[in-house]
Amino acid sequence: MKNRFFVVLMCAAGFACFGQTSAIRDYVGMISQTFHPDVVSHMEGIKDRFEKRGNTDVVRSIDFYLRGDSGTGFVYVARDGKNYIITNFHVISQAQIDGLSVTFENTEGEKTRYSGLSIVAADEDLDIAVLAFAGGQTPFRQGLAFLNRTVQDLDNVYSAGFPRLGTSMVWQLGSGTVSNASVRLPDPDDDTKTIGPYIQHTAQVDPGNSGGPLLIQAQGVPTGFAVAGINTLSARFRQGANYSIPMNRVQTFLTAALSPRTGSDLAGLEARIDSFLEGLSASKAVYPHIAKYLSNACTAENFEYAESELAEKAPAVVWDNYARTFNSSPVTGMSYAVGWLIENNLRSRSGGISITKDSVTPIDDDNYTVDFIVNGAVISSQWTNEYGIWRIKTFGTFAAGDKSMLDKKQKARADSAKLVTEPSLRISASFVNFFGNNPKSAFGADFKLSFSKYTAFGFQGFFGKDHTQIEAVGGFTIPIAVGGVTAFIPFVDVGLGTVFLPPAVKDGLGSKFDMLLGLSVKGGLMFTTAAVPGLYLQAAYQYGFYEKFGLDNNTKLNPNMLIIGVGYSF
Repeated sequence: MKNRFFVVLMCAAGFACFGQTSAIRDYVGMISQTFHPDVVSHMEGIKDRFEKRGNTDVVRSIDFYLRGDSGTGFVYVARDGKNYIITNFHVISQAQIDGLSVTFENTEGEKTRYSGLSIVAADEDLDIAVLAFAGGQTPFRQGLAFLNRTVQDLDNVYSAGFPRLGTSMVWQLGSGTVSNASVRLPDPDDDTKTIGPYIQHTAQVDPGNSGGPLLIQAQGVPTGFAVAGINTLSARFRQGANYSIPMNRVQTFLTAALSPRTGSDLAGLEARIDSFLEGLSASKAVYPHIAKYLSNACTAENFEYAESELAEKAPAVVWDNYARTFNSSPVTGMSYAVGWLIENNLRSRSGGISITKDSVTPIDDDNYTVDFIVNGAVISSQWTNEYGIWRIKTFGTFAAGDKSMLDKKQKARADSAKLVTEPSLRISASFVNFFGNNPKSAFGADFKLSFSKYTAFGFQGFFGKDHTQIEAVGGFTIPIAVGGVTAFIPFVDVGLGTVFLPPAVKDGLGSKFDMLLGLSVKGGLMFTTAAVPGLYLQAAYQYGFYEKFGLDNNTKLNPNMLIIGVGYSF
């Protein structure tokens, strides 16, 4: 009888535990974010290009990314009954301010979605964000309870959330133990500092678990579990080393975040600017540092122009880092591109950054104009309070969200493509004036084949009533583009040729001369423009050395030639 009673008791406890753990799902949901329209437009463009190539894997990946499934959050109900969702900052950091939703899924697979969540407050360093339901909705009478004791080593803990499985987010309740109740981790940005403390534990934390609760069984609370921390990190090269933000840090943040705010946070802005400037003094590339200070709108609105500048001007190592980052997290990659654009415009010709704060002027409580002295010149920026974090809205004229800059750049690029400075073939016709003691004129023509950017070889001829001159020529050109729409092309040619003499000239020199051999040197300038692609004008001076081959000082052949011509490049 006792054994039967024990079995029944164990079964009842098992059912009770199942009921409690399944109830956790009622308060833990999937967070999805809506991206800035410019981000969506860019990603859709990439998707279309891969779709035309038949690369369905990339297309599916982009579709999944644009769904915005980003992590986990859980319900918190304040004492005044207001409903909130708590999650990690990095889970919602790329969303529009009102572009968030949370979806709850029960054990039967039924889903309840709440859209239009807004970001009430966030802490980038602590990695916490608090979301409010649209219109002040209060669909929950209670949320998950907070643990009211200190976590200890070897406490049994449970991780709840929706990690990714393929292109879906699937419920997971993992179990483990606390392996270090209070650990400080190396600061990834400064080896001399640490961050934390965190709770280190072995409960499963996979991509998508971020922002979910770390739970400990507790009596007298809904579901029988209380939140001990927020899962936020996993160690890459350690087995079962996952990290959660302890509840005492979370509660301190909530107290400050949900307190009524009065006036502007000028002190916070000043501190944020000082931190921004401090990072710019590093003796290395600082675009990842700048990227952390950009608002989502600044990143989205300036990315395309920044990427075009990056492709043209950045070192290969910067482009490779941008590309790797973009492939893993497109919006982060975009922020790197805009960060590099700002860095590139801050650096002097010598490569250094000399920047100091000049003035801070209010626009309203949440927006300020901040002027900097950069390498002796004033550059103006705007900073905005984006859910409690001061971030850059615009910086100078180069990161001001001016779409016309990209249009101008694209037009200049199209014009530059029309500018023919490195052709395969050039042909021209010219007027030739022999000047000096025996001025004459003739018609000229030439064609040249280019074998590199700087070398060309071909033939030229001059045809007049007194003589005909044919030469093989070769020389050098130096294309100099100006503004991408015009080009000046200095050139030097050396020719080896023959002069065929008409009877009157031949008789004056002696009947033994039917033709003359000689050398020539020519220097000149060509001009071309993108307005008429391929067409060019040229002016040159040529001197011939034909008198050295038998002509005396009384020759009727003049070695000085002025050539004015027009031609076409292919």
